[in-house]
Amino acid sequence: MKKIITFVLLITTISLQAQDFKTPEEEKVSFSVKAGWLNSTLKGKDLNHLSSDGSVSSMNDFFVGIGVDNPIGKNFSLKHEVFYQNQGGEFPRELAGNTLDADLKMRSLRINPISLAYRFEGFQVFAGPYINVLLNSSITAVDEEGNTYKDHDIFGTETENQEEGKFLQNMDFGFVVGAEYHFDFGGIIGVQYSRGFASIFDNSNTYDIFGPEGSKDLKIYNQTLGVYVGYKF
Repeated sequence: MKKIITFVLLITTISLQAQDFKTPEEEKVSFSVKAGWLNSTLKGKDLNHLSSDGSVSSMNDFFVGIGVDNPIGKNFSLKHEVFYQNQGGEFPRELAGNTLDADLKMRSLRINPISLAYRFEGFQVFAGPYINVLLNSSITAVDEEGNTYKDHDIFGTETENQEEGKFLQNMDFGFVVGAEYHFDFGGIIGVQYSRGFASIFDNSNTYDIFGPEGSKDLKIYNQTLGVYVGYKF
């Protein structure tokens, strides 16, 4: 957590210092709101620890957010964005002798703290890091009577031992790339792709969703593709 906070402070300082390189004509900072469709899934070589057959299907949901475009030159700007999103994946899961059509749903806040954008007329492409903050989550489970329900324990509680490692990470990080077109009237259309670098499971070197397995990192990562519209003020 301290490393993430230090990283955010560092890139904020860089963004503020970049103001010194702008001419008066380039100092117009713009704000925008965005909303769209999000296709999310999970990737990695250890999906069999989550899915009974090792496969995970994508999930479709939505995301909404706000952004700031901070010009630093004629053709370059720094983008800062925050999105609320629903993401996860669908997969078969075996519990108590039952095979379930399960899903893992994660409601999170994705922060794209600083992306470098290249602008040409109304078109721009950009890339940068992201930090994902998990707000809530659930996984499909089955009770003693064979009824399915949404198990929120995978998110963890204050009374449980978080070091046992059977919970999702409170944060993950990765990179985001995308492209946007800005219309003269203020409208925006865009697409973003993100891929995680950090496993979604906390202390994943000790946890197997079917039971303890020993020391090894679970390589299971978030991946999303979003298409959206927005408006720039």
